[in-house]
Amino acid sequence: MAVKVLIKRKFKKADVVEISKAIREARLGAMEQEGYISSETMWDQDHPNRVVVASLWQSLESWNNWRNSPQRKSLEQKYKDTLDGPMEYEFYILGIYPH
Repeated sequence: MAVKVLIKRKFKKADVVEISKAIREARLGAMEQEGYISSETMWDQDHPNRVVVASLWQSLESWNNWRNSPQRKSLEQKYKDTLDGPMEYEFYILGIYPH
């Protein structure tokens, strides 16, 4: 079942160019992963240091494989010090919830 993953980040300062670069690099890595479908980046209109990435995966297992991969962990280390607090994750199942 397809899963939408929201990744919420708040950066210490709004260096939009550097933030965009890091997010783009992570997206390129995700695009190579089995189960990746698509993603989009949303910037907070009033606070450009707050960014949400919504990505769509074929399954939660596919997302977790990417999330726990050495490649993604390495990418996270690159901008870890620029974050103002931990990343937040939300997971949503697409479609009618199975009973």
